[in-house]
Amino acid sequence: MKKLLLLVVLGWVVLLGTAQARELQPYKGAATPPLVLKDLSGKTHNLKDYRGQVVLINFWATWCPPCRAEMPSMQRLKEKMADRPFVILAVDMGETEDAVQSYIREIKTDFTVLMDKDGHALKAWKVFAFPTSYVVDAQGKIRYGLFGSIEWDEADSVGKITGLLPPVAN
Repeated sequence: MKKLLLLVVLGWVVLLGTAQARELQPYKGAATPPLVLKDLSGKTHNLKDYRGQVVLINFWATWCPPCRAEMPSMQRLKEKMADRPFVILAVDMGETEDAVQSYIREIKTDFTVLMDKDGHALKAWKVFAFPTSYVVDAQGKIRYGLFGSIEWDEADSVGKITGLLPPVAN
């Protein structure tokens, strides 16, 4: 676990050293890995259960400054998309539930936080830096990825996510 955490921290440092504008990039990787984790109240969430919705999966940690910086914009995105088939799953890696709950109360977010206590999801999703995010379409396919933080409620991100939403039935 310590070796995995060290890799994540090193990846994060590398990301901080690259001064470039960050935006969601089309995903060109393998098929969508499974994601089955418990939330802060112990309820199990399976990514497959979110078919029909666009899902933002964000891997983060409370000790990660860029993660902390983007959380408020994720909350604003959730509020902007409140009437749409869209959900955020924020996956915390290896921290205690008390630490995560305390932080969530502090920043006043109400999207779903999942706990990856053993790092299995982190490995399956090939997360090497925090934050790392993926946008999964309504059919369950990863469409966009991002290593690093962004303002999630800005026009480019909102436009890309909105473009993946299923058509509204009349």
